Amino acid sequence: MMRRWTFAQRVGAGLSACMLTGVLLLGTLLSALYGHGPTGGAVPGALPQALVAGLLGLAGVGALGFVLHRSLVPLHTRHEHSEQRLQLLMDGVTDYALCFLDRYGRVTAWSAGAARLSGWSEAEVTGRDADRLYAEDEVSAGVPRAHRERAAREGRLLSEGWRMRRDGTRFWAETLLTALHDGRGRLHGFAEVTRDITERRRMERAQALFAEAGRVLQPLSGAREVGEALTRLCVPEVADACILFAPTEDGTVRPQAVACADTDAASRLWEPLLRCPDDGEVGPSRVVRTGRSELLPELDAACLPHALDGTAHGELLRTLGVTSALTVPLAVGSRVLGALCLLSTGPHRRFGQVDRAFMEELAARAALALDNARLLAEAQDALELIGVAAHDLGNPLSSLQLRLRRLRMLEGANGHDPRMRDGLGGAEMETRRLGRLVHNLLDLSRMSAGRMTLDTEELDLAKLVREVVERHADQAAAAGCALTLRVEESASGQWDRQRLDRVVTNLVSNALKFGRGRPVEVHVHADADQARFTVKDAGIGISPEAQQRLFRRFQRVHGGEHHPGTGLGLYIVRQLVEAHGGSIHVQSRTGEGAEFTVELPRTPRTTSCVPSEARA
Repeated sequence: MMRRWTFAQRVGAGLSACMLTGVLLLGTLLSALYGHGPTGGAVPGALPQALVAGLLGLAGVGALGFVLHRSLVPLHTRHEHSEQRLQLLMDGVTDYALCFLDRYGRVTAWSAGAARLSGWSEAEVTGRDADRLYAEDEVSAGVPRAHRERAAREGRLLSEGWRMRRDGTRFWAETLLTALHDGRGRLHGFAEVTRDITERRRMERAQALFAEAGRVLQPLSGAREVGEALTRLCVPEVADACILFAPTEDGTVRPQAVACADTDAASRLWEPLLRCPDDGEVGPSRVVRTGRSELLPELDAACLPHALDGTAHGELLRTLGVTSALTVPLAVGSRVLGALCLLSTGPHRRFGQVDRAFMEELAARAALALDNARLLAEAQDALELIGVAAHDLGNPLSSLQLRLRRLRMLEGANGHDPRMRDGLGGAEMETRRLGRLVHNLLDLSRMSAGRMTLDTEELDLAKLVREVVERHADQAAAAGCALTLRVEESASGQWDRQRLDRVVTNLVSNALKFGRGRPVEVHVHADADQARFTVKDAGIGISPEAQQRLFRRFQRVHGGEHHPGTGLGLYIVRQLVEAHGGSIHVQSRTGEGAEFTVELPRTPRTTSCVPSEARA
């Protein structure tokens, strides 16, 4: 390999050549002075000629030296200044690792920032391969060489990946590799700029993890499912192993969910976990008791802290060979629902204060999801109880309605006191209203539990609507409403008779209640694909703002003693209509009545009845 001369060496070589030329000219002059002719005597006229030639040569040499000095010394000075500025740059930039490589990937220059970031000094790496910054598996796969080849082809290469420090720890690096070419376009080497972006990547991953947590931590899944999703979310993104602890009824803290990146370690994980719980002085039990996080950034499995000796948590750390541990509470307000324990078993991950703050935020969101799951389970239990009660009330209520109807018919036939007849009619009307409430509660409990299915059959919608209208004749007369039905043609399809009866009954009852003293019109019509029916009243109407929440659960548009209700009727109507694959719409203005339109496909697209909130 040819020796590489510095700029100063090149200038010195040029001046030496000038001096050598002067010496040669001087020798020629002396030879001319003391030389002899062919006969042994001096050559006539040779001396003046040699003297003139020597003087001219020396003058030329002097002029050449002067020109070289005037031209090369400023270049040499600028070159020294450039080298000084480059050295100052490499020494002054400490946030970036700057180094130069030859064409074979060997280090030729190493900045102070590179020494600080990697842990290797300039003397340790100069003349050696820069591959030591890469992980062993990447070096074996030829990743560093591939990066240099691509940079040589494309001029530069920007990449991200794990890099290794001298102490074996890893950091996520952004590297810009630029190819350096000489004046003839030949590859001279590479300039590499590297910076540690571990924190930036951690924040980006944290944001992605928070977004993923919002997707998977759904309270609709149940508390156990939420806990399992939380542990899976943290492995291997945040930790090598993750354990969710929760207090039991007897006050002990037990594991509820476990996730581990190493399947072999997972099999060894449960044995120490299922033993007696900790005494509350260390580990998850203490975190649950105090509500404060516990961080163990550096651990040696062979020599654990004294407080961990003899505890189940310490045995767990020793069994897995944990090198760093972090336990955070899952708290909602002042209530601690559990503790999330994160474990690292390798040298590449050490938990710190940034991880602590991040995991406390994630644990707070998970605790809220767990609490919501608990509340949802309690609400579902309450709805199930309501459903059982409504079912048990339905049979005696139906029997009571039949008895009241028979008594009213007997009383009217015998011509007894009109007050008795009116009283029996009012009682029958109240029991009918109570029956609608019971059936609504029963439907609500079944839909919330996802247990309602449609029992479809071939059904004439016009005939069903006519039966409902006739059944409400007495209520219409009591309200002073002229109830009319208009049917254009037969409208048959595959529907659930009982549920559609409930839909028509709720709409007609509402129209008579809010359109008191004014006419109510029911219209049935159909085409080849759909059947429609509308219920229109001329009552108090509905404001545009109220129409936005009209079909929500427990929403009452018109309250007060004159319009009693639970806010479930229209919600149940919407759920039953959508369960048939249909839709319901309302058109109304305040003081101008309301018109409800129900559209039903002749063949339902589904046979299950699930609340629209759950489907969303």
